[in-house]
Amino acid sequence: MNTTKRLIIGLLALSSWLLAPAQQVLSLDSCLSLARQHNCTIRSAALEVAVSQELKKQMLWKYFPQVSLQGFAFGAAQPLIDIDASNSHMSGGLGTFLSDVTTAIAEGLGDSIGTDIKMIRWGASAQAQAVQPVYWGGQIVTANKLAQLGIDASRLKQEVSERDVLQEVTDTYWLIAGLIDKRQTVSKVVSLLDTVSNIAQVAYNNGLVTANDLLRVQLKQNEMQTKSLQLENGIQLASRLLCHLIGQPYDHELLLQPLNDDDIIALSEQPDTINVSNRPETQLLELNIRYNKLNRRLTLGESLPHLAIGLTGGYTNFFEKHKANALAFVNLSIPLTGWGETSHKLKQHDLKIQQAELMQQDLTEKMSLQNRQIYDQLIEALKLMEQHRSSRNLAQDNHRISLMNYQAGVGTMTELMEAEALLLQAENAYTDALITYRSALRKYNDYNK
Repeated sequence: MNTTKRLIIGLLALSSWLLAPAQQVLSLDSCLSLARQHNCTIRSAALEVAVSQELKKQMLWKYFPQVSLQGFAFGAAQPLIDIDASNSHMSGGLGTFLSDVTTAIAEGLGDSIGTDIKMIRWGASAQAQAVQPVYWGGQIVTANKLAQLGIDASRLKQEVSERDVLQEVTDTYWLIAGLIDKRQTVSKVVSLLDTVSNIAQVAYNNGLVTANDLLRVQLKQNEMQTKSLQLENGIQLASRLLCHLIGQPYDHELLLQPLNDDDIIALSEQPDTINVSNRPETQLLELNIRYNKLNRRLTLGESLPHLAIGLTGGYTNFFEKHKANALAFVNLSIPLTGWGETSHKLKQHDLKIQQAELMQQDLTEKMSLQNRQIYDQLIEALKLMEQHRSSRNLAQDNHRISLMNYQAGVGTMTELMEAEALLLQAENAYTDALITYRSALRKYNDYNK
């Protein structure tokens, strides 16, 4: 029975291990896709585009009539009109008229009545008005063009933000891959040192080597332990940064694609043929010039005639009488003063347009230089990687020969330790060169689409 239970438990454990989902290996493309979906900077840039689109929709309503409604009602504690017709101080025809009316009413009724006239205790009114702009100095059309310009600028800024974030994701990804590769290199060196330590211990026990050889191996092992700890800390920190950039929860052990040089390609395009006109920064500079020109047109529109047509209707209820009326109107406003102030404002806009054009010229030249620098850095990284790859191969051969010589008893511990150090240095230098190349290639492709 116990054997059966053990067998069942073993089968359940094996099945759970086989059915457990394997940890997904993150490729660079998957990281870039996650960053596009979840990165806060990219999402904020997308929201900025949405804000600009709402502003454009808001400006469209300026083409439609502006309709307003107004209502008014009141009730007074005392009549608003309270007149004593017998007041001798009332002068003019009004006093005489009221006195005659009061006397006539009294004679007709055959009785005396009061001489006070009180009226209007409550009332109500309502008004509706619609105004349609016909010509507003071109300000409505210009404002809509500015709103569309804002959408275009937001989209270009979104493109720049996405490019910069994806470049940072790429750099961080290859940094982690490089650190993992270095960790594997250190692990190999540690394994070799363990083998050498065992050989040295046997030789020391047999009196073939001195204690100095054992000490050299132990010191080298301690150095590798320190390097291993530093690499682990670097991997953890870079992994946290990558998880933040791609908007994913932190995973202390990311599985990335191994760092290799299988897809290294030679470049054929020369830097002198690269065109910077497709870069979003160039298009933003052009939009900046258009923005200043449209602002100038907006300022000019303030001093031009404004024409609008409208319709208004009203309703009143005073003296318990209902009245309604409507009228159509034309409103023409022609500014006659302020042209001196406007002329100076227009000159300010002209100067800003010149500044924007100079900025465009200056930054376009700088971007051309930047593209040339990016190309040169890529070529330099490619050549440096090839040099370090050759040095790594030589260091591997040198270490292999030194280890064989030491095992055969024709080599010294000092030579072997030196070969170990050279191998580690060459492996790490090649890894750094490969990372630099991949980051430079990504940057070159992003800036020269």
